[in-house]
Amino acid sequence: MSETSLDSKTQQAMIDSINDEYYARAFYNAVMEKFGSVRPFSNIVQSENNHVNLWVNIFAKYGIAVPIDNFAGNIKVPDTLKAACKMGVEAEIANVQMYDKFLNFVTEPDLKAAFTQLRQVSQERHLPAFERCQTQPIRGQGRSS
Repeated sequence: MSETSLDSKTQQAMIDSINDEYYARAFYNAVMEKFGSVRPFSNIVQSENNHVNLWVNIFAKYGIAVPIDNFAGNIKVPDTLKAACKMGVEAEIANVQMYDKFLNFVTEPDLKAAFTQLRQVSQERHLPAFERCQTQPIRGQGRSS
């Protein structure tokens, strides 16, 4: 499967990206297991699924093995929904910074488009949703295990 034309730095960027999506999806699912199907986690988890699928297709296109998701079911969730929202804010900010770094060296048009699209979703949709979640009163948090 090493028949790809991509350099190792670009391949690592792809791996880091799909792992980031795996982690986000696992974290948002874990939050919902703990607190119920609360927004924005319930909305954004579907977006993360779409991002994983995007990467799976790109890995296939370049003939690179898709990394295994080692995050599902292995994520600790904070004690409060507000703290989970704060972690969401921090994760989305880190996400944007990661994509900025990758966009400095990735040259393949389809990969640049994927990184740009995912960066935009993090910056313009997910980050504001988690920022609102941090500052608004939480409703329906009363679910316990």
